[in-house]
Amino acid sequence: MAPGVPKQLGVRLPENEEVARLLLEKHRSMLEKGLTDNLSLTLSTAYRNVCGAKEHIRTLKDLLKIKGVGPWVIRLVKESFPESSPDLFPPKIKAKGKKGNGRTSNFGASDCSVSIPPLSSQGTSELQPSSTPGSAEFTSLDKDTDGLSNSILAMPPRLCNEKFLEAYEVVLVLDDRETFGSHGMRVVSNIHSKFRVPVEIKRLPVGDGIWIARHRRSRTEYVLDFIVERKGVTDLVSSIRDSRYKDQKLRLKKCGLRKLIYLVEGDPNALHASESVKTACLTTEILEGFDVQRTTGYPDTEKTYGHLTLSIIDYYSTNFSSRASTSRVCLTYDEFVKKCSDPKKLTVSDIFALQLMQVPHVTEETALAVTELYPTLLSLARAYSMLDGNTREQEQMLNKKSKMVNTGASRNIFKLVWSEG
Repeated sequence: MAPGVPKQLGVRLPENEEVARLLLEKHRSMLEKGLTDNLSLTLSTAYRNVCGAKEHIRTLKDLLKIKGVGPWVIRLVKESFPESSPDLFPPKIKAKGKKGNGRTSNFGASDCSVSIPPLSSQGTSELQPSSTPGSAEFTSLDKDTDGLSNSILAMPPRLCNEKFLEAYEVVLVLDDRETFGSHGMRVVSNIHSKFRVPVEIKRLPVGDGIWIARHRRSRTEYVLDFIVERKGVTDLVSSIRDSRYKDQKLRLKKCGLRKLIYLVEGDPNALHASESVKTACLTTEILEGFDVQRTTGYPDTEKTYGHLTLSIIDYYSTNFSSRASTSRVCLTYDEFVKKCSDPKKLTVSDIFALQLMQVPHVTEETALAVTELYPTLLSLARAYSMLDGNTREQEQMLNKKSKMVNTGASRNIFKLVWSEG
């Protein structure tokens, strides 16, 4: 028997009506195209629990906490989700009549093709999504962040009435250990020639690619608020197994740059560990706040680096005049290297965070939230001891103190400390 058409339910919180409506519309739309009973039941459960939620569902992270909402539902609604927090790469609008046209749901099928109009007199361009099914779409960078100072990206210094491209040249810098096999110099040359942007090779202390704004007169280099970590799917599987994956992401989070981009190259479906790769990407993007870009190979990666560079130039050209005086100031390149390379950088708190990330349900973001409250294992153990043996309170303590620590992580961390402490 075919699944019945889902009925509209009352929503407990008015703030959640838009999210509930999105799930209901998705469910009805998929029923028209054919939907299995199991998937229909999954959507019905998610919709019912969203309608009954007692807390405002502001973000995808909040939605993921709702019972019955799993990774499949998140991927289904991600592009249309009414995200309240500003994002540099806002949700992309799926072309009418196209299927699988999104970075999340069509892993490895991207060709990153974007139609680029001629550059303006200032060297900027507006990127328009390609109509090619499955292409990665780069939209104009978020411009509606007034009053949200913690969301505004760092800016290089501005003198008098300088315009961004009059004062600075943007350079894509790739790590000299960035491996493109025999395609190495050709990739650099291709990005430079196809996108008309400077590309340089340096030894980076962290990440595989950054963007610097070089002042045209003083030649001072400022690191723009973006960094890329590039992983081939085979290397990603290896790094997940030997814990480099979590360590590298923690280093990225502590490097001082705001926009963290995780570029995964290759098709995971060709690997035995394909589900591990997909789960890692989903966690990295939704739970840890990275922007995950997926490419099929070297040519695709070239295009991604090129399009990202043009989008970054467009963002700074648009916002430099209005925000340079109120935003954080970009680190100089030397300051960036020192911050990331300082041998004292790996503190006791850093080591504690790495230990916490071995605990089930504990992400990098969760671990950092815990270490902000309790920098060492001893300080956390003392906090537990103050609850005088009340196991329930001890298990819930971290969850009550930080929204970044869910109930499962809070309970598992307590068990780790008390069973091994």
